[in-house]
Amino acid sequence: MSPSRIIGGMFGLDDLLPSHPTSPPFLSDGRTIMLLNARSGIWLLIGQLSPSQTWLPSYLCPSVLQGVNPHRTRVRFYPVDYDLRISTKTWIDEVRAGDLVVLIDYFGFPCDRECARLARERGARVVEDACQALLSGGVGLHADFVLFSPRKFLGVPDGGVLILKSGADMPDVPLASPPVTWSLKALEIAILRREFDRYGGSRRWFELSREDKRDCPVGAYAMSELSHDLLVHGFDYQAIARRRRQNYSFLADELSEVALFPDLPPEVVPLGFPIRVAERERIRNALFDAGIFPPVHWEIRGCVPEGFRESHRLSEEIMTLLCDQRYDQEDLCRMVSRLGNQHVSSS
Repeated sequence: MSPSRIIGGMFGLDDLLPSHPTSPPFLSDGRTIMLLNARSGIWLLIGQLSPSQTWLPSYLCPSVLQGVNPHRTRVRFYPVDYDLRISTKTWIDEVRAGDLVVLIDYFGFPCDRECARLARERGARVVEDACQALLSGGVGLHADFVLFSPRKFLGVPDGGVLILKSGADMPDVPLASPPVTWSLKALEIAILRREFDRYGGSRRWFELSREDKRDCPVGAYAMSELSHDLLVHGFDYQAIARRRRQNYSFLADELSEVALFPDLPPEVVPLGFPIRVAERERIRNALFDAGIFPPVHWEIRGCVPEGFRESHRLSEEIMTLLCDQRYDQEDLCRMVSRLGNQHVSSS
């Protein structure tokens, strides 16, 4: 990638190439429902299972709440601390049979499997939100349902995957095609981003992608045929996983003092490289000026009660450096250098 190109933002549409020898690892186990997006998986589960309570971590993507109908279930939060760990298990005493418990594999790292085991022992159904762990190993071992979001890792215009693990059951639900206007816009955005990466020019894809996130439909909608075909035939998943791990390891060597997860276990294929920094907004703005756009996972103010102070503290300091397959060592050195110029330190 040329230094004049930006680092960050959504993936551009990948070309449909001849089949790769590696099959999608996230489609290999259990009954699979191919949806328009991952939040529709939450919507589907709550609509079909009617849990009295749905337990969510106090650190989460606000889009998860778009799939939760408060008229169908009571939302309960459990505490996640500054290090993205579940800080206590006392809340499990209030979990009841039939409840839905959502656990998140943050940045591709495994969720608290002890909490999953304890919740299931109480008769709850466990959803492992693996939207940030598409290619990580060991996902879903202690869950009833697993959710994936391929768009976070790959150049597809839409898509969410809901896996029903062995023993989990849910009635069949007919899936409708998504609204045509939205689907065409999603495809246009992905194509525009691909062309921008190749040739530069207009950043119209960015403004359209913000509209896409705002207007994205939630419900019993099917994944597009294009996304399905790309996922099944279009990617060398082993090569993607290898590049992401190599890039993460390079950043960990350079930035261990601010890394949220300085060590990379062998089964983890990371979403990105999360860091915690003082004066985050000043640093992000300086990176923006250099064409580097680290996202924030996530801004939780307004959707998570303020009483979860550790989660809100993390939300104010975290940002994610890109380490995905689009980038090489030259790009990573550019990010590290720009961060060094900002005198980055943890709080």
